[in-house]
Order: sequence, then C-alpha cells, then structure tokens
Amino acid sequence: MNEMPARKVDALIIGGGIIGLAIGYYLARRNFCNVEIIERESAVTMHASGHNAGGLSGIHASHPRSLRPLYRRSQQLYSELAESSGFDFDYARIGSLVPGSVEVEKDFESTAREFEDGKEGVEVEFLGRDDLQNKEPNLSKHRFSCALYYPLDAQGNSLKLGRSFAGSCLEKGIKITTGCKVTGFEVSASRVTSVKTDRGTYDPGIVILAAGPWSGEVSARLGLDIPVSPIKGHLITINTAGVRLVKSFISGPNYYVMQNSSEVIVGGGEDPSGFNTLVDQTRINEAWSEGISMVPILGSYEKSPSIRTACLRPYAKDGIPIIGASRRLSNVLFATGHFRTGFGLAPITGMLISELIVDGRSSMDLSAFSPDRF
Repeated sequence: MNEMPARKVDALIIGGGIIGLAIGYYLARRNFCNVEIIERESAVTMHASGHNAGGLSGIHASHPRSLRPLYRRSQQLYSELAESSGFDFDYARIGSLVPGSVEVEKDFESTAREFEDGKEGVEVEFLGRDDLQNKEPNLSKHRFSCALYYPLDAQGNSLKLGRSFAGSCLEKGIKITTGCKVTGFEVSASRVTSVKTDRGTYDPGIVILAAGPWSGEVSARLGLDIPVSPIKGHLITINTAGVRLVKSFISGPNYYVMQNSSEVIVGGGEDPSGFNTLVDQTRINEAWSEGISMVPILGSYEKSPSIRTACLRPYAKDGIPIIGASRRLSNVLFATGHFRTGFGLAPITGMLISELIVDGRSSMDLSAFSPDRF
C-alpha cells in the first residue's frame, strides 16, 4: 500500500486543550488559516481544559511579577470575548476571596495597603470580620476572621469557551483532528521538517507544542528536555437546586469552593501521579472535608448526588508557563506548563503565539517564559 503524502500546513498545533484552541482562534482572527490542530484524545478539552472551577484570576499580590502583565491583558481579552458573537461561556465578574485567620490579619492588611494605589494592576481590598461575613455569610466564622478580596476576578465555563474557540476555528477553515497521537519528528538543520502521527504525516511550516501534560513526552521526541509533568487535581460538583452558598470564588490554601449558577464545585489538590486519571477517593474525602471546613453549610449536602472528577494539569518545574520560541529549533513554538492558569491565561497565550507566527515578534516581552531557561 502506498503511503499517503504528507499534509502541508502553515502551522501544526499539537494539543487540543484550551491553549491550543486559543492559538487556533487568534490565528484565525489574523486570517492565518492553513492550520491544523491535532489532539491525542477522542475530543478536545478532555482534561483540565474542560474540568476546572472556571476561575479567571486578575492580578493577585501573590503572583510572580513576570506573570502580572499576562494576567492584566488576559483579563481585558476575556471582557472582549464575552462581548463577541458566538461566545457564550457563562462569563461573570464575581470577585475572588482569600480568607485568613487571626494570625494573618496584619499581613493581609499590609498587603492591601501595599497595593492600595493599584500599582502593577493589583486591585485588592482587606476585609475584616464584619465585612467578611457581610460578603460571604456562609464562610466559617470560627476559622476565618479576615480576607483579601480581589473584586476584578471573574469566572466562566472553560468547556463552553473551548467549544466557542473550536467553532470559530472550523468556520475559518482550520482543521481539528482528534484521536491523533504524535509518534515522531524529522529534524534537519535545526528545523522540524516532518511530524509523524498515527493518523499520517505532516509537513509543517511551524510547529506549536501545546500538548499540556504530555508536552514533556512530546518534547523528548524532539530531543529536548522541556520539564513539564502532569499534576492531578480533583473536583466535586454538586447541584444546590438554586440555593446560593457562596458569592465569590473562595480560594483556600489547598482547595477552593465556588459556585456557578446552581452548581457548587469543591476542588484542587496536587498529586504527581503520572498520567493516572482515576479518581482517588482519599483526595475526594480530603477536598470535601476542607470544603466543609471553609463553608460549613456544605455539610448539609453530604448525601446529595455529586460528580467526582480527576484531571491532569501541566506543571513546568519552576511553576512558570513556557511560552515562545527556542533557539534550538527555528520553527517550533511552545505554549505549555500553565498548571492552574491554563483557562485564565488562554487568550493572552493564544494572542502572543499568533503574533510570533504572523508578525515575527510578540507585543509583550516573553523572555521570562522562554523554553531555553531550562
């Protein structure tokens, strides 16, 4: 049997999570459309891209300085997407809240004072006990006496956003192929000349590696050590039949509680368990106990039906996303390692990668995110 000829594409995006789809979307907006997105799973957004709490963080005092410009711009892009035709992803600016005990009150007050002039785009308020209870009456009065409140933070549905991105890509002629696993590369003169998959071979102008937790594995086939590994998190979703338990995204030290319409999600955790996506009942119990500790009224939903999910998130070993080009391969770009920030930083990542491809340069300094830093 004759082997099928290689498919020529101007850009091949490896990975159909929220990052890969965002890159496709922003390329389509620039009319750069001879592009294909390939995804190893049977559908796009199968992992953390479609299974997360949907928090869209603005700039927090705890964020590394290098990330703050990305959060600021991504927040602006999300506001624009929410107004775009065909983009219904439950976007709402609800704010997020980091609760604390008596022991951290002075630290929290100091943080709020440090950023009271809005420097670096950080907008944060200190809430004392009374203000905290007015803001979130169901929060534990015994455990928490204060909080840092970020009023500009939002939430959305990443699964719906992924579908919107995918729909826009398809409308513009960008192809999306699922069930397509990369098996190898051919490299000549520091350039990828061929990408081999179990569905055929590609002759790409540019390769964008956005393979999420599998980015390290795929990079190894290129002869590169890009230290991205899967970290598993868990989510518990319950339906409260319209009862509002929390108004903000409650960000605890290890787990969070948030509510989107009638669904409350308790989740988080960090397990370096390889590519194992099985739900760990011990982690579920831990998350639920922590959720009740933060929001005691959750205990009344102990017997309620719930959906329990495990998802893999791509963690770069220094905790900073990998975005941009490598000196080692002239036609390969990286967009991976976002860990907990994939949904929050998807638009800005997509826009920056599209700029590198179409304009040959990005509108923001990406040196802190270079794959060559390793």
